[in-house]
Amino acid sequence: MSQQINLYNPIYLKQEKHFSARTMAQALGVIALVLAALCGYAYIESRAAERTALQYRNQLAAQRAQMVQLAGQLAAQGRSKALEAEISRLDSQLKQKKATLEALGTGELGNTTGFSEFLAAFSRQAMSGVWLTSVTVDDSGNALVVHGRALRPELVPAYLRALNGEEMMRGRSVTEMKLAARAAPAAIPGSPAKAQGPERYIEFSLVAPLQVAASEPAKKGAP
Repeated sequence: MSQQINLYNPIYLKQEKHFSARTMAQALGVIALVLAALCGYAYIESRAAERTALQYRNQLAAQRAQMVQLAGQLAAQGRSKALEAEISRLDSQLKQKKATLEALGTGELGNTTGFSEFLAAFSRQAMSGVWLTSVTVDDSGNALVVHGRALRPELVPAYLRALNGEEMMRGRSVTEMKLAARAAPAAIPGSPAKAQGPERYIEFSLVAPLQVAASEPAKKGAP
């Protein structure tokens, strides 16, 4: 006697898993928290630069007043080597602080305005289904490294196209790009419950340094 087994029963077919509304809401919540933290950091950086510049201005004003007072004493009491040495020392400090203040204003010391420009750009280009895990910018603002994750592969190039429209990306080119499919680790029985995240996602990273024109060093060295 023979018996037929139907192997095409729907229960034997691989069921495709879709991201639930709860998973999407949790991902968007993570994005909102990261953006809030980045904006707070940008505000702190900008206030620190303002305090530094104000401190130098106050020191300059105090030393100018002290020099004027010493100059008056020197004229009234005649020439004094001790007073001349003090005036020379104060004049040297005054010149150094003035040069530092000018460097703070022109950006010669690096990215003195903080990273608010970068953080504002990332905030404007926030995209549903894409979230950043880390952003690295060096002190000069030239080197830029971005790490993030996306729920679907096609979201990564769409996000990069939107990011390229920002002013901070002008003069930059992506020199390194990595994509990798990831799956969330399975929960260990008996372990404390953790916030549920997406079961599958795309992890990406990119390196986008500021490209300096080859003719620029020659122009700087020209008389």
